[in-house]
Amino acid sequence: MASVSTNAIIEQLNQARNLAFSSKEAFPQVLRQVFQFVNNPDRKIQEWCAVFLRESFMTDESKVSSSDKVDLAIDALDGLIVLSNIEDTHILKNCIDTALVVFKLVFRYVAENDGCTQVWLKLNELKNSLTSKFQSTFPLPPSDTDEHDQFRNLDIKIELIKFIVLVIDYQSRTPNSSSFSLSHVNSNHSLIKQSIEAEAFGLLDVLLKVLTSDVMVTPLVTALLNHLSVIAKRKPQFVTKIVAVVEQYDTETKLQSNYETVEQYKLSKKYVDRCLKILINFMLKNQLVPSNYTNALNKKINILVGRGEDIRKKNILASSPEDSNIRKRKFEGFVNSSKKIKTNDYKSLYCLTEPENELNNFDLSTLPQNILVSMTLSALNKASNNKLNKALDIIRDRCKYALENFAPTDTRVKKENDGADDEDDDDYYDYRTETEFTLPPPTELSFQEKKNHINIIIKNFFRLAEKDVSSYDEKQDLNGASSVSKELTKIAIKTWKKSSWFVILTRLASRGMRQIDTSKPLLKDDDTAESRDVLENEGISNLIRQAIFDYFLDDVHARVDFIIEWLNEEWYSEKVFNEDRIYEELKEKHLAEYEKKPLGTEDIESKVQEELETHEIPTPIYNKWTGKVLDAIIPFLEPGDRKIFIRLLSDLPYLNKDLVSRIKSLLYDPGRSKIGFLSLQFLIMYRPPVKAACLEILGELSQSDQEDLKDEAVKLLKKYE
Repeated sequence: MASVSTNAIIEQLNQARNLAFSSKEAFPQVLRQVFQFVNNPDRKIQEWCAVFLRESFMTDESKVSSSDKVDLAIDALDGLIVLSNIEDTHILKNCIDTALVVFKLVFRYVAENDGCTQVWLKLNELKNSLTSKFQSTFPLPPSDTDEHDQFRNLDIKIELIKFIVLVIDYQSRTPNSSSFSLSHVNSNHSLIKQSIEAEAFGLLDVLLKVLTSDVMVTPLVTALLNHLSVIAKRKPQFVTKIVAVVEQYDTETKLQSNYETVEQYKLSKKYVDRCLKILINFMLKNQLVPSNYTNALNKKINILVGRGEDIRKKNILASSPEDSNIRKRKFEGFVNSSKKIKTNDYKSLYCLTEPENELNNFDLSTLPQNILVSMTLSALNKASNNKLNKALDIIRDRCKYALENFAPTDTRVKKENDGADDEDDDDYYDYRTETEFTLPPPTELSFQEKKNHINIIIKNFFRLAEKDVSSYDEKQDLNGASSVSKELTKIAIKTWKKSSWFVILTRLASRGMRQIDTSKPLLKDDDTAESRDVLENEGISNLIRQAIFDYFLDDVHARVDFIIEWLNEEWYSEKVFNEDRIYEELKEKHLAEYEKKPLGTEDIESKVQEELETHEIPTPIYNKWTGKVLDAIIPFLEPGDRKIFIRLLSDLPYLNKDLVSRIKSLLYDPGRSKIGFLSLQFLIMYRPPVKAACLEILGELSQSDQEDLKDEAVKLLKKYE
């Protein structure tokens, strides 16, 4: 009954949402009604409320007026405080996004209306609730090490950086600026004291701790460096503190984390150095750096430029002798921290080291008791209370898992056969020569077994990629070969080359596993789930696609030809397959009409062909993986990679608005915006189907507050519109 009730409430909330977004007059009333549901203990309803609040406060004045939005922001404070303490990542992320808008509206309201004590207290409660979570793992529970916690929950921490930067901006003075800050608050305000700027300094110290860690949490570091440029430009009182930390920051002194590979560590250094270089250049260019730091930062720029040049000359992902000099952080956790056990024995229960470690097979019972006692006491004395508690928690959870998942062992003892061995007691089988025996049919493989086998096949194909395979042509001498071998030679790849394995693997993914789901026609908007067989086959195909995708990421520059070949194969196979399906569905429809009205229906084939030409053939699989390729390659593009990127865009068989929009992140990066604009120009000139999407992006940029982007976008719009 509970789930039915929840679904019914969500259905009513969806109706209320539709009413709110269709009527500007009803919007405030509906939103206030939704506030009441935030306290509902059902997680699905709370998640719905979090998403709706975010959508509501992100809307423009066409949906809700500015004055109504301020009133609603004040009313939303209680609900946001509740949502900020729910242990759910999705809810908290939406709550932070909403708080970014609400904090600005309510802070300005309190600044303009002195005496709103209750509103100010609630705003501070929301602020403290969110800012305090930056140095924790909330909403996730702490892990067994602080190092591991630094690399967890990064989405929430990046969102919190944005919120903390906003708080710093509003709670500190900004000289000569039209944007709102503490400078616009009356110095005699009874609630917002000028001393509140000290809290902004404290929050900046919290953010800068990210740069003082002995390991690099790259997503956090790069996000913080990008935000520091904004703070440095708007808040000169913080520049000295920022410059002092930035000047001391050096990726060469950072240790490799236990939760990243050598390749990830080297990439982290590369992209953190690039963000650091952009930040320092920005501060020097805008004359934000104090004179006593100018020489030091100029030297640092030269060092960073030199490192970048060295990296560009070699494949950063390739192994090198220098890798042996990389220092790794001392591991402080448990190698085997799993809370589940595979076998029901004491060894699995208490093992916190690597299961394959030979030390686990050492029989401690062979040691004298006094030595065992001494070893145990010594180990307990050295272990910290925190680490010991975490180890006991892991073992406790394993005990619970064993009790719930392993059947009790049968302790009964079988009685031995008291009688002597007698051949007469053996079972007798009457083997008759006239009996016909047939082998049983092979057992059907489970989905997991199929996945295991396909993984073996994939590994074998990639082994072929590493071998120096000589070319083989079917015209080679086949003397002595059987007729079967000759026939197989005719239908196989005629010339075996080093890259032939890739052709087979891509076709295995795009064609070999494809299956038609007749219960789900393409021409109808059917929300029913696909059949189990179709989903399983698609899952196996995706294993191959993911392997190809990972192979490409290992060396993007050298393997761009492979990725272009794969995506062209995906698009062609999917387009032909879906085109045939639509053709058969249209033909079936027209034949049914013909059976009803034989005289009113003429040439069925021509009608089917005409209607087929009006349908856009869907290629969702191609669109998904092309999007993944673009999302993977764009963050790692260097200014000198424009030829590779433009070539990729030119050779992709199909582009749409969603795929083109991925280029936007390039445009907002000062060091790589040139690649983005060149790509848009190329698409406008040579890919007419996406010209409108490119012009739309330029239109957005023409409204940007970044002058350099705005000028370039306006210039291109005038040229191509």
